[in-house]
Amino acid sequence: MVKLITRSVLAGLFLVMILASLMVFPESVHAQQAEDSAIILMYHRFGEDKYPSTNITLKQFDDQLEELSKEKYNIVPLNEIVTAFRAGTKLPPRTIAITIDDAYQSILENAWPRLKSANIPFTMFISTEPVSRKVPGYLTWQQIHDLASDPLVTVGHHGHTHDHLLYMSLEKAEKDIETASEIYQKELGSVPDIFAYPFGEYSQNLIDILKKKGLKAAFGQYSSAASSGSNPYGLPRFSFNEKYSAMERFRLIVNARALPAHDILPVSAVVTQNPPRIGFTVAKKVRGLSAMSCYPSHLSEAASITRIGGNRVEIRFDKPLPEGRSRLNCTMPGPEKRWYWFGLPFFVK
Repeated sequence: MVKLITRSVLAGLFLVMILASLMVFPESVHAQQAEDSAIILMYHRFGEDKYPSTNITLKQFDDQLEELSKEKYNIVPLNEIVTAFRAGTKLPPRTIAITIDDAYQSILENAWPRLKSANIPFTMFISTEPVSRKVPGYLTWQQIHDLASDPLVTVGHHGHTHDHLLYMSLEKAEKDIETASEIYQKELGSVPDIFAYPFGEYSQNLIDILKKKGLKAAFGQYSSAASSGSNPYGLPRFSFNEKYSAMERFRLIVNARALPAHDILPVSAVVTQNPPRIGFTVAKKVRGLSAMSCYPSHLSEAASITRIGGNRVEIRFDKPLPEGRSRLNCTMPGPEKRWYWFGLPFFVK
């Protein structure tokens, strides 16, 4: 089996709210129990300084792995999280999975030796066309096969061309996915059953194609903790590059927890009303909703939050989302000095 919250805008707010959480929510034995939450991390390149928008420096990566080596973190293969969500099984606190997209050579040269030394599992989402065309800077199929023979490494489905599936005709998108599946079968002997959308873009039509093809889960590129209440074909991942890999942000993320939310609107990430009307209901057990802040990625100020009936949250902003990809990030302090982090992606075609 085989953009983010702008730190300069929120750093002060985060500090104040974290201090408040220390006073309001003391640690307890109950807080250490299993939870319906996981954090999925996403990388592309390692030590490739020519590509800062998709690269993380080796010093940044080493610092992050040092943090993850602490006993409090539960690092697992991505499939373990998918299986738990599908079964409704809770996970240990701070359960984390690592994913790497696009099959660059720096995975083999720089990331894998470090991850193997730390005994940390990871999933590689491989787009088959650049590998099959032997594009410089990409892994070869033999190298991918050798990596996948390590029990720590899983290969995931990433389509063929790494083009924008959301903007293709459904027929062309389905063919792209089918072509990749055929190549996986030929080169690796099996077809991955988990999928990462190129650029994190997806729609209900693409989800329907993945279901038809037997894929059991799919992953986007937006900031949020994940839970069994998340869309299993639109699971979130926190993305890292040189600009957004400071340890302050990293620790905040890997200690975050999923906000138990349901009745989420809009249902589709593809925007049909702009600006969208956003709402969700938070489980009654969650305290401190008045401390929640929600930031759309295209605005520097927080969106307006209205609470209805105590635990229904509605979020409004006047400026329409721009064409392309946008995100909403909602955060608030929670128990055990950990933040609730809830996000949504939006695609304006």
